[in-house]
Amino acid sequence: MNSISIKVNAKINLSLDITGVREDGYHLLDMLMTSVDIFDTITARKSHIPKVTMDGREVGGDNTAVKALKLLQDKFSIAMQVDVVKGIPFSAGMGGSSADASGVFYCASKLWNIAIEELIPLALKVGCDVPYMLFGGGARVQGVGEIVTPVEVGHMTLVIAQKVIGSSTKDIYRKFDEVGGERDKSKTYFNVLERGAVMLNPQIDEARADLQKYANQVFMTGSGSAYVGVFDGEEEAKRCVESLQDYVFCKSAHTQPQGIEIIWQEQ
Repeated sequence: MNSISIKVNAKINLSLDITGVREDGYHLLDMLMTSVDIFDTITARKSHIPKVTMDGREVGGDNTAVKALKLLQDKFSIAMQVDVVKGIPFSAGMGGSSADASGVFYCASKLWNIAIEELIPLALKVGCDVPYMLFGGGARVQGVGEIVTPVEVGHMTLVIAQKVIGSSTKDIYRKFDEVGGERDKSKTYFNVLERGAVMLNPQIDEARADLQKYANQVFMTGSGSAYVGVFDGEEEAKRCVESLQDYVFCKSAHTQPQGIEIIWQEQ
């Protein structure tokens, strides 16, 4: 096989708890996650020169897909030309950067017949969500992202809304260390990072208020700034989306049983 094209689904956090901090400063996580049908499209082909373009523009070394490609080159002496078409919003807490890195690892596994299990340690070097994103679906993710346990998450109708671009993930974790977070495990959905995220950027909380006019349950995903509303039916979700057209991002979505789907592959 010489080339492949895949969809990498976004993720949402149904719950996000922080259980401690390691000596090296990494936070210990306990998260319930699921894939949703909002995705980036990644096309990769074998090449002698590694290169990543995103929406038609070449990207540099800080990009997670480039980091993944560099790790693959160092360990396996392989290179790919990778084209990413973004569909997952930026700085939303939906795993957009992790999706691109996991897509690069997945394409390499298919093009060079490398077992996914061999790529997990490399994936973890890029980000805590990347190992999960290689598999997707419903999962409990613990530790610093290396413990991924599949769980059953039923079909859900959602609206995901991002009022404004959020603060950086590093700043939000730093704020959590200062102020802590609300942890109510009697609730189905909770996120201990929300308090700090809203303190850093109060405008993101407007999404919660707007979604609560329509949704049964509302919660922030990841480190924000997107909020997720849970709906009983499609019509109410559609009305909600129509009312939030001035948002940076607002779409209806549904949970998915897997994180990556092959669109096509060529010999």
